[in-house]
Amino acid sequence: MLNTRMPNAKRIFSPTYEPRVNVGFQRVTARRPCPVCGHKKWCQITRDGRLAHCMWESRGAVKRAKDDGYIHVLVYDTTLEPARNYYPTALNNHHGLGSELAPLEIRDSAYSKLLELSPAWRYERELVTGERGLFARGFGADDVSRFGALPPRVAERDALAQVINELLSGEHPVYATETCGAVVLGVPGFWEGPGGRPRLGRPADYKRPALVIPYRDSRGMIQACQLRFGGARGKSIYTWLSTSEDNLEREPRGTSSGSPIHFALRGDKCLPDLPVIVTEGALKAEAFVALRPACRAIATAGVGVAHQAIIEATRGEEVAVAFDSDHRQNAQVCRQLGKLIAEREQDARTSGRETKTSVVVWDGAKGVDEAVLQNLSLHVVTISEWRETLRGESLEEVKEVWKEFPVLR
Repeated sequence: MLNTRMPNAKRIFSPTYEPRVNVGFQRVTARRPCPVCGHKKWCQITRDGRLAHCMWESRGAVKRAKDDGYIHVLVYDTTLEPARNYYPTALNNHHGLGSELAPLEIRDSAYSKLLELSPAWRYERELVTGERGLFARGFGADDVSRFGALPPRVAERDALAQVINELLSGEHPVYATETCGAVVLGVPGFWEGPGGRPRLGRPADYKRPALVIPYRDSRGMIQACQLRFGGARGKSIYTWLSTSEDNLEREPRGTSSGSPIHFALRGDKCLPDLPVIVTEGALKAEAFVALRPACRAIATAGVGVAHQAIIEATRGEEVAVAFDSDHRQNAQVCRQLGKLIAEREQDARTSGRETKTSVVVWDGAKGVDEAVLQNLSLHVVTISEWRETLRGESLEEVKEVWKEFPVLR
């Protein structure tokens, strides 16, 4: 039952909320593939379906696993009062080391200050003008202000955390008096250091600065942030600015960000009659919209993540799914795309709302943003036309997952 001795317990939890217990991981199987990458071997998921230990996909992960692979948070806690806009997870209750996820307005305020105090321009060559910087992805100078930079040195990040905490205290005095400890605690990425001082990011230096990518809701408020590190051999590594459940001893009073979806749009420039583009990763969605400002885009952190959130956000809307161009050669990605299509159709039947889903295909570049940047031809095809392009295992996976949905039988 609810622990009424916890600070602000009534405000944070609904009366019916009961903490979950640690249910452990189990191996994926052919009947229950990895929800992140779709593989049928090697990966693991918890028995309650909240966490995935994916051995292949780093995008959207909250952390790198100690024995290789990546940890992904798949499911929010939906037992909370919906008007509060925040989602405490199990990590807040197991060991007494975690903090409840802060309200959306507090997260938005803290992250906005982070972008302002440490903009991407701070590391111009690495993050903006370099070979793999924002300019190379098609962003203009005005777009760069939408992103921030996480300094590589611990001392710089700790100084940022202290300043953001002080500014947040002055901006939200009522909330500050209700919190126990630093005001930024509960904002993913922040945690409590010695003497109660707020800290930001990992407790060790990074090799290089990271691009801070905000994940915004439909109103433009920042729910969470992702980090992009330039890796070896030109490969980028994506991870959440967040504290995972098994890292709370090193980062006490931290919290997880979950895996929210991101809304990319350019205000009065977008045309609501155009279909909503659904793609992978907020950076890709932002780059696409920067090049095509009349369009709206929604991004998920991975092909198998947050399907229900996408469905709810696009209910009654026309949707064009633009996963990476090589998805037809990846049977498990095809399975996840087929599952998303089927879930939308099932939801439309249940809710009585008309829906239309199509798929965007192209040849050449991997991502839809790269395709637009290179002026490649994008083809919007119907679901039946898309299915006709599938062969071999990819086709079999889609057929198999569609058997689970009566609406597509």
